[in-house]
Amino acid sequence: MYLLLQTSMLSAQSDDLNSKLNGFKNQNDLSNWIYEQLDGANANSSKAVANLQKAQKERWRSPKTPDEQFAWLNLLSTLGYYELLDGNILGSINTYENALGFFQKHQILSYDIVEYTLKPLSNNYTRLGDYERALYLQKQSIDFQRTYSEDPSKMANIYCNMAISYRSMSRLTDAHRAIQSGFDLKPDAKTRVMLNNVLADVLYDEGNYAKAASVIQQNIKVQNATDHESSYWLMGTYTTAGNVQLELKQYAKGRAFYLKALALIKQYYPYGRLREKANLFTQLAKTFLATTQPKEAIAYSHQSLSTLGIMQGNVIVEKKIFGDYKVVDAFMQMAKAQLMLGQPEQALSNINLSLLAADKIRNEFGADITKERLQKGLKQIVEQGIAINYLLFEKSRNQKYLHQILLLAEQSKARTLLDQMERNRNAVAKDVKADSLLIKKQTLERAIVYHEKQEIEQKTNKLQQTIAGLKFQLALINKQIAKKYKQDHSNFTNEINLANLPKHRFIEYFFGDENIYAININQQKIESITKLGNPSLIKEQTRSFVETYFHHGPTKMANDPQSFYEASNLVYQLILAPLSIKSQDNITIIPDGILGYLSFDGLITQKQYVENLSAWPFFIKEHLTSYAFSLKTLQLEKPKNNNQGFAGLFITHTIGKNAPLLAVEQEANEIKRHVSGVFLYNEKVNAKSFEQQFEQRNILHIGTHAYLSGPNQEPTLDFEREKMYLFELSAKKQAPSLVVLSACRTADGVLADGEGIISLSRGFNAIGTSATIAGLWNVNDHAVAYITNHFYQSLLKGNTSAEALREAKLAWIKDSQTSGALLLPYYWDSLVYMGKNQTFELDKPFFSPWMWWTIGGLLAVILWVIAFRLSKRNASVLK
Repeated sequence: MYLLLQTSMLSAQSDDLNSKLNGFKNQNDLSNWIYEQLDGANANSSKAVANLQKAQKERWRSPKTPDEQFAWLNLLSTLGYYELLDGNILGSINTYENALGFFQKHQILSYDIVEYTLKPLSNNYTRLGDYERALYLQKQSIDFQRTYSEDPSKMANIYCNMAISYRSMSRLTDAHRAIQSGFDLKPDAKTRVMLNNVLADVLYDEGNYAKAASVIQQNIKVQNATDHESSYWLMGTYTTAGNVQLELKQYAKGRAFYLKALALIKQYYPYGRLREKANLFTQLAKTFLATTQPKEAIAYSHQSLSTLGIMQGNVIVEKKIFGDYKVVDAFMQMAKAQLMLGQPEQALSNINLSLLAADKIRNEFGADITKERLQKGLKQIVEQGIAINYLLFEKSRNQKYLHQILLLAEQSKARTLLDQMERNRNAVAKDVKADSLLIKKQTLERAIVYHEKQEIEQKTNKLQQTIAGLKFQLALINKQIAKKYKQDHSNFTNEINLANLPKHRFIEYFFGDENIYAININQQKIESITKLGNPSLIKEQTRSFVETYFHHGPTKMANDPQSFYEASNLVYQLILAPLSIKSQDNITIIPDGILGYLSFDGLITQKQYVENLSAWPFFIKEHLTSYAFSLKTLQLEKPKNNNQGFAGLFITHTIGKNAPLLAVEQEANEIKRHVSGVFLYNEKVNAKSFEQQFEQRNILHIGTHAYLSGPNQEPTLDFEREKMYLFELSAKKQAPSLVVLSACRTADGVLADGEGIISLSRGFNAIGTSATIAGLWNVNDHAVAYITNHFYQSLLKGNTSAEALREAKLAWIKDSQTSGALLLPYYWDSLVYMGKNQTFELDKPFFSPWMWWTIGGLLAVILWVIAFRLSKRNASVLK
């Protein structure tokens, strides 16, 4: 009877609401129609999202008056809020972004855009891990607040959110500074509680658990849950307290705090705060894992995923998985628990689902630097997946596990580079003039390029917020373009087709925190996967070897060649000897971690030391070696290249100095003797000529200074009178198939864990170049001139580019004029070939050296004949 009465009342309320809405619509009263929709949503919060989304579709016209625009902005912000309560963070972000766009278009200054849009949107970005965009909005909020409402508590609240962003980026000093800025404003008691909560989190990250526990205990004492807002902040305090106790291995205490937080959510948000509720279930699972209670951990992980709408009963609905760190974490706790229960297959399945959720997060990121940060965390998940697959393969010998290891390893390799390459390819393929979105994108990209160049060259940080704003707008445009062209990179599990690889050997390394693996592919099949012993020794020995003998000059190598010989052989024994490589194998190396700084050509393959350097058993003497960032980047189909011929750009004189740079001059002259093409020198080498040759030539040789510059380590070419940054070359219709960078350390750079080395060489690959030759350390000028000259001579014989570089290096080693220390790898092994191996059609100069010899010989013969005839004639006259 009660149920029937309740149903009748709800039906009557619904009829009454519809009657009011129809009345407002008939009167064309959009403002009151919107407010009635909002009242209905707030009265029935469990259906608020569905009702407000329905209102969006049923709106019969656009808001025109300021009152209507205010009301519509209110509806969008309210929808974003309820979507967040439902745990739909991506939907919430999209709605808040629409609200912000609407505000910017109509400038509704009477609306509190900071409190109801900027703050929740920036918090959503922080939850997602997109801290750059979060910080941009938080700084915008500070500026807006200073201009329109100097409320100290609101300002302090924003500083609190900034501290959360900085903390999440591991910028703990900046986080402390933001917290102090908040306290300096002398905010109200509620805001002080928030600041102390974040302070405890920062202390926790610093490992100062005792102080973090003290701060949080004081915070608990001054809080009472009296309403929704106060209960939310007390819930956050309890959660932080639980995290601290978990780290202190006080699992029972941690569990008690999590349960208190959960009780508050159930009391004050029975249908909301789903992400927070899911997070508490996951944290409870961790406490049971820590006390070896896997069944309880699985039960709480299931509750977490059910709360987020991903599990129905005991079944995971894969299509409902979305990008959120809470989802990633829940699946990983399940995987760990299943391993404890001896269920590796189930654990693997959940690791793959965790990676799927992480990829969906990645698809939302706007900035490459944010993606690179995500990769580091992904690599730890990948390592666990590889370890399980390796264990299962050893037990079953089933080849499917080897293929799974390869797929997982590829997930931790140059993903951001692959995104950049795909983005560049897609941009080239589209007709910009026919699409207003693409025009906006191009305009924003050009503005970003201009301001980033100004920032680097003026050495100022005053443009950072301007650049951040442009990038924020670009991210929104890119999202619209992705939706329009149905671009989705959120699932990386698509197969790697080994049949498309060249039929030679590939060795892909994976350097994890605990183990190192080498994946050995030969003749388009995975031949073996080796788990290398002594991972800590391999990392330390390789790091020490590279730094001692290459990054600090040739002195130690030259002064003690035997120590170098032994150290080099030890590295070989650690990373290559266990792999059963056959003599004369053609090998492509896909390095990882510290191996990215190492050239394999100069490694010593035999233990017995010999004094004669020319007889040293270098790896290059038995193997042709090239390198790749990943199999995916190697296989990515490039736009058709119509470029032809060779161009060389050389700076042979330094401004203000009359003396030429003899090595560069020698390099240019030697190449010019054998290769026909465009040769530009000194003042003719500039940004305009570089761009022109970049889009026209198949091989581009750059003989000038190059390095990484600015706070983001941008690949930079120094043309003396001006600089060229590779970000200025994005979306060029054509790019060279090969770029030769003969300057120092052009393959060197910053190591981004899970991404690789961020170098000039990598930068050229990102903008469409198929391959590069670049230097890993400071090059020897004479050796580089010799090797590049012989490289082009070998290309002219029809050799592939990788073969040609090997021949050139061997020519240096075998040359009778190369003696003593110059035979050491420091001098000849800096240049490495990275990318697709290929052949090139090059023209010889019309008057090549052999032709000059031939012409000279003919002239000598002709002169001799003339002289002979003249002598005979003179003799005849004398008679």
